[in-house]
Amino acid sequence: MSLLKRFVTTVHTSVDRTLASIENHEAVVDAALKDSREAVVRARVRLGRLEKDGRQQRDRVSELSSEINLWNERAKSVAAEDRAKALACIQRRKQRESDLALAREQLAEHEKIIRRVRGTIEESANRVQALQNQRNRMRSREAAAHAGRIVNALDGKAGDDVEAAIERWEVTVGECEMMTDSIWPLNTTDDELAQGFSSQEQTRLLEDELDELLAGGGTKDE
Repeated sequence: MSLLKRFVTTVHTSVDRTLASIENHEAVVDAALKDSREAVVRARVRLGRLEKDGRQQRDRVSELSSEINLWNERAKSVAAEDRAKALACIQRRKQRESDLALAREQLAEHEKIIRRVRGTIEESANRVQALQNQRNRMRSREAAAHAGRIVNALDGKAGDDVEAAIERWEVTVGECEMMTDSIWPLNTTDDELAQGFSSQEQTRLLEDELDELLAGGGTKDE
């Protein structure tokens, strides 16, 4: 029993050591993955803000285009009766055209940034997913290697000790079963039934002998 206890203690120690190693590796990888996921989330939040700014800039481009058309129409409407006012409308139109050119240039640059950020985020997210998959594979490999290590330990001298202990255990249980069978016979109901039949059969034999004796007026020997 002490040998078996020593084996179990050795196995437990090995398991604890292996688990500690696994946990250390997992802690490092999990911490890195956590930081990476948080970075991706922050980048997506900022991308959302960039996209909102882009929508505002597109709205500004649309508004400026509408204003250019509006000042053109105003210039036409007053040109005949108030040429100075018409020229002022043309001046406003030209200012809006300048603003529109700048807004379109800014929008184009902004959209480039959005595409670049979106691509970087997608690449980072794919990388994080690949690392998560790799971590899961390593977990499975580590668990399989650990199981194989324990099985290999059972195939050695310690395994023989365990098998010997199991055999001794089986002998002890078998002896207890034999003692139980002798103290408490199995099928006691069947024994009582057989005894009842045997008693009846003996009685009939005796009655037959008595009838024969009475009919013959003597004993069998006579």
